[in-house]
Amino acid sequence: DNAPQVRQERAWAVEVLEVQPQAVSPTLELFGQVQSPQDAELSAGTEAVVLEMPVRDGVSVSAGDVLLVLDDRDARLALQQAAADLREAQAQQRFARISITRSEQAFKKEQELLAITEKRSTRAEDLYSEGLLSQSDLETAKENLARQQIAVSQAELNFEENRARLLELDARIARTTAQRDAAQIELERTSITAPFDGVISDLQVSVGDRLRVGDPLMRLQNPDALEIRAQLPTRFARTLNESLSEGANISARIEADGRELPGTLLRVSGQTSAGSGGVDSFIGVESGLLGLRLGSTVRLLLELPQENNVIAVPAEAIYGNDRLYKLDGDRMLMVDIERVGERALPDGRTEVLVRTPELADNEQIVVTKLANAADGLLVAPTLTGPQTKTINAVAEDSTLLGQSP
Repeated sequence: DNAPQVRQERAWAVEVLEVQPQAVSPTLELFGQVQSPQDAELSAGTEAVVLEMPVRDGVSVSAGDVLLVLDDRDARLALQQAAADLREAQAQQRFARISITRSEQAFKKEQELLAITEKRSTRAEDLYSEGLLSQSDLETAKENLARQQIAVSQAELNFEENRARLLELDARIARTTAQRDAAQIELERTSITAPFDGVISDLQVSVGDRLRVGDPLMRLQNPDALEIRAQLPTRFARTLNESLSEGANISARIEADGRELPGTLLRVSGQTSAGSGGVDSFIGVESGLLGLRLGSTVRLLLELPQENNVIAVPAEAIYGNDRLYKLDGDRMLMVDIERVGERALPDGRTEVLVRTPELADNEQIVVTKLANAADGLLVAPTLTGPQTKTINAVAEDSTLLGQSP
């Protein structure tokens, strides 16, 4: 009767999950801003007074619609003057071409006369040497030769001057043509039109305002060409870029106003954003399904490239960052793991994706969080499936089995 009673060891009630390695795509939670790649800040391209403003904030416009009409009188006068200067230069060019033709003909004629005069002078010298020509006649022949040589030089100079004048006029026409075109562009800037379909916002002018070059006018955004810009941790950028370059379709789930919209990763920036340490990623989305608002912030889940031979376990099964426990008979045995990522489930829960060589198919891991978890702890396991949503929280709330009365 005095023999001490042996207290039976407690067995802690736990849920266990069979190991099922599989290929799984981790998900990455991001927050991004809805924006449009067609987003233009329109500004004044000329100095003028606002005459008409047929649009208002929030109005939808089509490409080519007139948004603002400016006073174009100064621009029209400048265009008329530039056009007149061009016509004047063109007229002078036509006259210069005629002049160069005539001066070239005159130069050739003078050269022909020079050849005749040279022959006469040579003949006169021969006759003078034979005593058949007087001294005065010889001097007259030489004088005529010198005079003709001067005439040829003058004709050549006149021809070269006309050629230079034509080149000068060619340059002037090029300059006045550019001035005329610039004046035409300046005139066109007095009518501001929509570069693409979109919605007007941030209207900053009214009728009667005098604008200067560069003054902001309004903003135009296309809500039908939406994308979401989200900061991506740098460690994922390379893998995602490689997948995109290989033609992989990387999907995303966008959550807004309690609804979900499918999206697709379009591109990843090659530069780390200053001050954030992350990389910009751009997710394409159709606006019509949810009516996403430009500038709004949304939560999204990006599906990363598939990982092979991983095990999906509840977050409660992880101890620290790199440990979990498997069932060894009726006792717990610690296992080191590699965290591969996480996976968001449709019901809002999150599973941790792990990989370890210490677990074989159909082995069981403990998924109940125990405050006193340790190697060799006696447990009473209950098998749970991957769809189980309720997991016991801590050891103090677990049912103790096998206690002595």
